[in-house]
Amino acid sequence: MTPASGFARMWASVAAVLAVMLAIAVASDFEPTATAPASAAPAAPALNVTLTEFAVEPAELTVAAGAPFEVRVTNEGTIPHDFVITGVGATPLLQAGESAVLAVEALEPGAYEILCAEAGHESAGMHAVLQVSADPQGGVESGTGGHAGAHMTPEEMAAQHEALGGFPAATDGVGNQPLAPEIADDGAKVFELTADEIAWETEPGVVHDAMAFNGQIPGPRIDIDLGDHVRVVVRNELSVPTALHLHGVLLPNEMDGVPGVTQPSIMPGETFTYEFVARNSGSHMYHSHFDSANQVPGGLLGAFIIHGPDEPAVDHDYVMVLNDGPLGYTLNGKSFPGTSPLVVKQGETVRVRYMNEGLQVHPMHLHGVAQEIIAEDGYPLAAPLTQDNILVAPGDRVDVIVEASEPGTWAWHCHILSHAEGPDGMFGMVTAMVVE
Repeated sequence: MTPASGFARMWASVAAVLAVMLAIAVASDFEPTATAPASAAPAAPALNVTLTEFAVEPAELTVAAGAPFEVRVTNEGTIPHDFVITGVGATPLLQAGESAVLAVEALEPGAYEILCAEAGHESAGMHAVLQVSADPQGGVESGTGGHAGAHMTPEEMAAQHEALGGFPAATDGVGNQPLAPEIADDGAKVFELTADEIAWETEPGVVHDAMAFNGQIPGPRIDIDLGDHVRVVVRNELSVPTALHLHGVLLPNEMDGVPGVTQPSIMPGETFTYEFVARNSGSHMYHSHFDSANQVPGGLLGAFIIHGPDEPAVDHDYVMVLNDGPLGYTLNGKSFPGTSPLVVKQGETVRVRYMNEGLQVHPMHLHGVAQEIIAEDGYPLAAPLTQDNILVAPGDRVDVIVEASEPGTWAWHCHILSHAEGPDGMFGMVTAMVVE
């Protein structure tokens, strides 16, 4: 290769590099005049909804007809819930803390029912309404929701708490009353339970449609002794079928009270007799086993106690039935301030039999004293356990011993705080032990 050809090749390469650099420089300063892309479609308006036990907040939603929208749903409760707009759509079942977005196409004007479809939740209060306005400018509103306390002054909130709602406040009806048996010719103890629809006042002025045994919630307390021959005669005066299950009691299979498994349903107007010999002592329960997610929290429940020879000596033997659902959060069928305090004297010993007939777990906390667990589900503990909070799951029975050592009025409540207290005061699963 000659020197001339080498220089020619070198200058050709330099020229190519310069051309590329010039192209890049020109491109960086060039502003194209291409047509701008079409604007993105505006986001659908959104409603924000929270689910709790047992409420849909806000209770009224408003949207304009003719336009799609979204509902952003959050489960702020402690158990699973879903969100259903009847005839329109639903979220999946949301666990505690989960959220979902329900996209809804344009709807016709009118009112649409909203509910939680889990058994018993709608009747417990989880319902709302969606108002679809014929006015296209009606906009989207989620309402205010929340507790009444959110609209109070600090002074008003304090007054609500300190008034304690006139606790204990009088209400109609008393549940959990002892039921004396009839003694049959063969020596059997015979207890008659009639299931019927009633109106039940849980707190002053709050009356629910309910179901009850012998007109009381909880139903009558039944006490028998180990070895007793027992007949429980159930008469159904409801408008729907029912049955009776003696929860925790050792029974012949045909006496277990499960329609379709051990017996036919007890139809309206019919009677069924459960007969057995008491073989296991302890704290037990009785309740419906037909449509039980509605009938049990709706009131068809009671305490069934089989006393044995080795029970500890106490001054008071007290049953506390926990429930939640259509009647709200209740202790022995009442909500604060309609609950009744347990009144004892200083130095006395109390056996408390916690029984959870509800849909949720309830940790029961008694201020001022410790609680010694002596039995669970009717079976004595080999080593008693002392705790402040007593966790009682649905279907559980937990027996504790309490020494009333400190005088005063001691708060007693479920420690899931949304079951007991809000900014507008105490409610629901709250009572007191008064030590005189």
